[in-house]
Amino acid sequence: MNPAIRSGLGGRVAGALLVSTFIASFSAACGAATPSPSPSPSQTLASASPSAAVASVGPTAPASVTPPPSPSPTPSPVPTPFSAIVATSCDPSVVPGSVYPSSAPAVAQPPGAKQLMLHVPILEYHRIVPAAEAGRSVAALTMPPAVFDAQMAALAKAGWHTITLAALADDLTADVTPPPHTFVITIDDGWWDSYDYAFNILVKHGFVATFFVISGRIGQPLFLTADEIQVLAAAGNDIGDHTVHHNPLTGAQPKELTYEIDSAAAAIAAITGTWPESLAYPLGKADSRVLAAVAACKSLRIAVVEGAGARETWATRFHISRIEIGPWRLPADLLAEVQRLGR
Repeated sequence: MNPAIRSGLGGRVAGALLVSTFIASFSAACGAATPSPSPSPSQTLASASPSAAVASVGPTAPASVTPPPSPSPTPSPVPTPFSAIVATSCDPSVVPGSVYPSSAPAVAQPPGAKQLMLHVPILEYHRIVPAAEAGRSVAALTMPPAVFDAQMAALAKAGWHTITLAALADDLTADVTPPPHTFVITIDDGWWDSYDYAFNILVKHGFVATFFVISGRIGQPLFLTADEIQVLAAAGNDIGDHTVHHNPLTGAQPKELTYEIDSAAAAIAAITGTWPESLAYPLGKADSRVLAAVAACKSLRIAVVEGAGARETWATRFHISRIEIGPWRLPADLLAEVQRLGR
C-alpha cells in the first residue's frame, strides 16, 4: 500500500517470545454460550477524490498553439472499507460458506495423568517497522526490519522451520509431535507493517506466521486492510482472533466479553473464509470468566498468554505461553535461546 496513506506511523514490536508448549488436560467440550449481540460501529474509511489540475493559457499565447493539458494527480489507493460483523455466536452459520475447523472429540485424562510436554518456541512480535516510521512507538516493542530479517536468517540457516498456531493445534489434537527444529512466529495487532515489511521478510526465508488482528481496526489507516489479510491467509499464514477493540477482557461484562471474542472471530471468517483457531488475549490477561467465554467459541482451539510459566486451565484447549524478547536481542543470542527451549 502507498506509504502516503499510512503516514504518522506509530507502533511497537514485541521481541521474540519463546515458550514450551503443553497439551491441556482434556474434558468434555464446553457448550456453546448464548451471547447477546452488542452494537458495534462500522469501521469505514472516507476516500477523498483528488481534483484534476486545470491548465491555463496566458493571454499572449499564440492562438494556434494548444498547450498540453496538465496531468491530473494520480489518486493513491484507498484501503478496502470493512464493516465489523455483529455475531451472536461462533456458530459456522453466522458466516455462511466459511470453513469451520474440524476438531477431534475431547479426550478426558484421569486426574494426575502425566501431560505430554512439547518444546515449540513461540516468537511474539507486534511491529516490524523502521524507527523513522514508528511514530511514538515504545522503543522496547519496536523491531527494525533489518533486525527481524537477521533473526529470521539465523534461524533459517540453523535449520529451523515454522508452523502456524493453527497447525500446532492440529498436531496437538491428533496427538502428533511436531518435528524437531519447529517454531511459531506470532505478530500481534494487525499494523500495516505486518504486510509491508514482516510479510516480505517471512516469504524471503520461507516462513509463515500467525497474525493476530483486532477486527475493529481492519481497514483503518495504519492497519491491515481486508485485501491484505486475504493475501496473508492465501500465502499460508494463520489469521488469529485478537478481539474487536483490544480492551482488557478481565473487566468486561458478560455481553461485552462474548461480543469481543465472537464478533472478531466471525469478522475474520468473513474475510478469509476460514474461522480462526487461535486467540491472543489483549495485554495477555485472562481469568476464569474469560477462559470460559473463549472456550464457548468452539473454533478457537489454542490461545496464547504472557509469561513462561503461564498455564491455561480451560477444557478442550491447549496451553501456550510466550516469552518477550526485545529488539536488542542479537540474532545469535535469539538462536541460542530457541535452541535451548526447543529441540
